[in-house]
Order: sequence, then structure tokens, then C-alpha cells
Amino acid sequence: MEINHSHGGALLTALLVEHGVEYVFGLPGGQTYALYDGIDQRSEISHVLVRDERTGVYAADGYARATGKVGVCDATVGPGAANLPAGLGEALGASIPIVALVSALPANLTLHQYRSAASQAMDQVNLLAPVSKWYATVPSLQAMPALVRQAFQQATTGRPGPTVLFLPQDILDSKLPPEMLELLQPKSAISRFGSFPAFRTAPDPDDVLTAAQIFNAAKRPLIIAGGGALISGAIAEIAEFADTQVCAIATSLSGKGVIAENHSMAVGVVGQMGTPAARAALESADVVVFLGTKAGSGPTFAWSLPRKNQKIIQIDIDPAEIGRSFENVTGIFADARSGLRALAQATAKVERPEWKIEIMKFKSEWSAVRAAERSSDVTPILPQRVLGELQAQLRQDDLIVCDASLSSGWAGVYYEQVLPGKKVFMPRGLAGLGYSVPAAIGVAIANPGKRTIVLTGDGALGYSIGEFASILELNLPITVIVLNNADLGWIRWYGHLNFGTSDQGSDFADINFSAVAQGFGFEAERVTNPGDLSAAMKRVLTSTKPSLLDVVTETWTTPVTGHKVALANKKSTGYGG
Repeated sequence: MEINHSHGGALLTALLVEHGVEYVFGLPGGQTYALYDGIDQRSEISHVLVRDERTGVYAADGYARATGKVGVCDATVGPGAANLPAGLGEALGASIPIVALVSALPANLTLHQYRSAASQAMDQVNLLAPVSKWYATVPSLQAMPALVRQAFQQATTGRPGPTVLFLPQDILDSKLPPEMLELLQPKSAISRFGSFPAFRTAPDPDDVLTAAQIFNAAKRPLIIAGGGALISGAIAEIAEFADTQVCAIATSLSGKGVIAENHSMAVGVVGQMGTPAARAALESADVVVFLGTKAGSGPTFAWSLPRKNQKIIQIDIDPAEIGRSFENVTGIFADARSGLRALAQATAKVERPEWKIEIMKFKSEWSAVRAAERSSDVTPILPQRVLGELQAQLRQDDLIVCDASLSSGWAGVYYEQVLPGKKVFMPRGLAGLGYSVPAAIGVAIANPGKRTIVLTGDGALGYSIGEFASILELNLPITVIVLNNADLGWIRWYGHLNFGTSDQGSDFADINFSAVAQGFGFEAERVTNPGDLSAAMKRVLTSTKPSLLDVVTETWTTPVTGHKVALANKKSTGYGG
């Protein structure tokens, strides 16, 4: 039997290496096997086996967020492709560059595909198009290099996002013609489109001048920095701007880490899952700068803030976002770092002592409230107490990967990040449950030698607990902390506040996740008493194996401001609080 390693899969692998790709996350199918064979022939690239194509996207997403490189995942035709929309939708909403490699039926079966007669056949192009920034079907070996390069360029330029390449099996399996064999040779330079942002958009000087005039007149300015500010790498610029302009800095959940939260002008995460200090600063500000954020419903309290009498400046790499959520916006179309640098150069240094004192007051009041909640001895254990213990025991270089729903809120509000940088990862694109465990695989692989901590609820953990097997096989230094209230907390709150019920479809059986994790080979413990929490957390965090802490927590507490207010006033509330 003649073995051919010079096929379309080998060409695809060489093109991935050309873009600096070191890991591909996914699950094999027969139609993608040529890609696996191609990866097996190269030392520069490895494949990470996961248990589900959906979690493969999340792992690639976590890797991309942690490294600034494009995350790459693969899926086989039909059922594999059908598992991708949740992960691609998260990446699209959160502006994360992903390249998804999806096999397709051989070209001679295309007609049967649309008749749904061929095995695994489905219209996967129309399924994935709405959750892709760009997509293409590779029609031939000769077209593959240009389309792969275009996929990476589309993923990393402008507003980053996920792209999809559909790869027919016969093209992946085909033997390369002699004239294409040179494409398998290593390249001397890595393409700039393997990382993001590949280019930086510079602002129009006239737009900067207009914004500077508004900012110079401000007495109480505030920046709301989003995920785009972190993607752009605007950390140094934001800290300098906060100091020289005496400007308050709030972040969205996605922007958490763009400034040290113990900085004198940092007020924490703003929004429905945010700090009271950030809300007070936003309500008091006379000029609000949206920096690299979509100004969505979360940070703006369902678009009720800023008010019409507050002036707004918006800096964004996507011109479609400027003025989309609010009227009378002064816009700067630019990469967040470039835009803020230009604004800083155009503004005069203004002393704002009253504003600084006011911000310190907001922070001090919130700090006292938070300290009391984080030290509570209430039973069942408060999630706030869990975050307090986590705050006390984490090292500054530890990484936290949160799941969606209330887990992100608990970390966003009650964990103070004192070292700037991308160290807390939250799914805010679609905000779907099941993100944290697989994303932590990508984050941990991207950060060898560092600890990765997963913060999840029991509902979210159920989505991806199978990835415990992947974590163990890869021997990753991941600790999973489960806020276990045997419930879908957000659903229970919404039902209680709006329908007078609290358990319609949201209650779970009491699962001992420590026993489950031990079955996978983790070191694991369960805690029900707040007095036992500190020691148990220390043991799992210092374990030499993957580990888990199952904490039985109180249901009737929430990081959602609207839920708290509605409960206190005995009123209903919207789904987002």
C-alpha cells in the first residue's frame, strides 16, 4: 500500500504554520483526517483533542484571548459543523479571531448534500454564515493558499472575528501536483495576519480635535473601556490618561484588566453586573468616553446611562458601532490605543481635584460593603465569600476563566484585579453557558507554568464536564471552583421577581461534583461550611494535579443590580436586571 503524505491536508497544515499556528483544537472525523495526518508530519504544530466540537471553538477562543494569536479549531462535516454555532457566535460578538476548518462532502456529492441523501449531509454553509465574519468553500487545491490566507486576514483586520473555511474531503485527500510541493516547505517569516490587531487604524485629526474640545471642558470625565481596549493593548495609555487627565476609568466585563482596579481613578466594572462605585461615577460624569466597547445593554444599564445631558465620545475600530446605541455622539474611528493616544495628545492637562475626591469616596464606600460581604459567615456559603477567599489566595499571575451568567458577575464585581492585563476571561459575545472549562484548556495551554482557575456554576458545568477528561489527559494546571446552588440562578431570580415562582424548570438535583471530578482523576473536595473554605481552597489550588472545589452556595444572592433593587422594592424587572 502506497502512503501519500503530500496531500491537501499537508498543504493546509503548511499554511497554518505560515501563520504561526501552534495548536488546533477539535475532534476528528474521517473527512478531516488528512488535516490530522498533515499535522502529524510537522513539529511546529500540534492538535489538541477535545470531547465536543463546540468546546473546541471555546478552547480556541480562550487561546486567542490569552495570546493575541488567531485561535484555530476543526470539525467534521454535518454533525461536527452543527456543534459550532454557539462558539462561533461568542467569538463574533466578542471580536475574537478564530479560523474554523470544517470539512465538507466530496464535490461529487454536492447535489446529494442538498437532497440530504448523503451520510452526514446538511446545509452547513447557511448554518454557520450568520455566526461568521467571513466564510468560503475551497474549490480546489490551487485555490487553497489564497483562501486560507484570506481567512486569517479577515479574522485579524478591522474588528476581529471568526472565519470559516469549508474543505471538501476530496480536496483534502488529493495528492498535490509536483508544482505545488514547494508550498510545503517552511517559510522564513510568519504572516502578520496570524496575530491581532494586524493593522492599527489611525484617527482623523479633525475628529480628534472636536473630541478634545469637548473633553477639555469636562469637570467629571469618565472612560468606559471594553474588550476592544484590551485587544488593542491600550493598558499603558489608559493608566497614563487616568493620571494626567484625572479621568475616572470604568470597564465592561470584557474590559476588566485594562487598568489595575486598585488605581485611584479605577471604579471597577460598570453595568448591571458591576460595582456601585462605577455606577455612581457614570451617573455623576459630565463627559463619557466609550473606548473599544459596543456600548451594549450591560454597561449602560439597558441604555439608560449616559443620559441625554451627558456628552459622549466614542472611539471604536468599527465605524458601525459609533453612535449606534446613543444619539449626539462625537466619534473617533480608530483602533482603541491609537485613538486614545491621539486624544491624549490633543487634550490639555486639567486638574480636577473635586472629581478625584468624589471618586475616592465612591470607591471607599463600595470597598467597605464588599469587605463585609466577602467575609460573611452565612450558611449556605455566599458566592461573595468564595470570591473573598479566592482574592486572598491567588497569585498575581494566576488566570481566571469564568462561565456565563452569574459566575461572570461574581468575578467582575467581587474580584479586584490589581495587576493589569488579560487575566480574567469572560464570555460576553453570546454569554452562553458552558464556556469556562473548555476555554480554560486554551488559556492554560497558552500559559505554561501558570495556574488557571475556572469559576463556574453547577448549571454551566453540566454543559462541558466531559472536558475534565481532556484536562486530565493534557495534565493542565487547572482548578475548577463550582458555585453549586443546585439551580439555574438567573432563571430562578427572574421567575421569582416576575412570575412569583422560583423553581419552574430551573432546579437541579444536588450533585456532588467533587465525587464526579474524582471519578475523572481530579483531586477534589466539597465544602458546605464557610469555616472550612479557606483551607480547602488552599489544598486544591496547590495540588499538583487538576483539581476541583465544589462549594455549596446560597441561591438568594446576586451580583445583578436590577435584581437586588427589584427585590428590595418588591417590583418586577427585565430579564437583564
